Amino acid sequence: MIKIGFIGAGNMGGAIISGMVKSGTFDAKSICVCDKNISPEISALGTELADIATLTNTCGVIVLAVKPNMLSEVARDICTSSSDLSEKLFVSIAAGVKLEKLAAMLNTKKIIRVMPNLCLKASEGMCVLCRTADVSDDELSFGEKIFGCSGKTAVLKEELIDACTAINGSGPAYVFMFMEAMADAAVKHGIDRKTAYTLSAQTVLGSAAMMLATSLHPGVLKDMVCSPGGTTIEAVQALEDAGLRSAVMAAVDACVQKAENMGN
Repeated sequence: MIKIGFIGAGNMGGAIISGMVKSGTFDAKSICVCDKNISPEISALGTELADIATLTNTCGVIVLAVKPNMLSEVARDICTSSSDLSEKLFVSIAAGVKLEKLAAMLNTKKIIRVMPNLCLKASEGMCVLCRTADVSDDELSFGEKIFGCSGKTAVLKEELIDACTAINGSGPAYVFMFMEAMADAAVKHGIDRKTAYTLSAQTVLGSAAMMLATSLHPGVLKDMVCSPGGTTIEAVQALEDAGLRSAVMAAVDACVQKAENMGN
């Protein structure tokens, strides 16, 4: 049984661990966690707790689920704990930290970099993975297995990760803003707040599910809702007049630029 160590079990790390266990894909006893503040939810799963030294020496796969500004300190602690990390697979979810920098920090080359998103907490995450040349296909598949417990995965080249950061990584924030705006509009027209949020959220959820289930182009699906001379096409024109598409694309551009700056 491969032992999987998590350094960090906050919002994102905790969601990944929870998905691994609750999906039944991984046994809780195969997961080792190092975090100063373990949540009751993670404790209740039955995972093992350990310090960095113990985790480093007993786990074959080590997931770095810490903030980018903590990564250097954690990497130093890991390297101090073991003189040979060459056979261990490292997985990092730190935004903006490139594979080359991770390899230099850890003095090893078997590294997978992942851009996850918050929707892992609802088992509907979207995670994008890239790897160093030293990571085998089997090891990459194992990484996908970890993150696939809580949603979908994709494997891309590292040069595309910054763009993914702006879509799957930050995208939930854009969608939440859109849902909030729709709910506010519903309240403006007399619908109570609780019902307004349900209407908004379920509509977004159903639309996303339909696009994934049918594989139809979003424009085709949009046209299916827009009857000639109807109410929806009037709303679509108002969105176009307000620059919805250009605003979203500008937001993604700004996010990509920030991710690139962080990486440099």
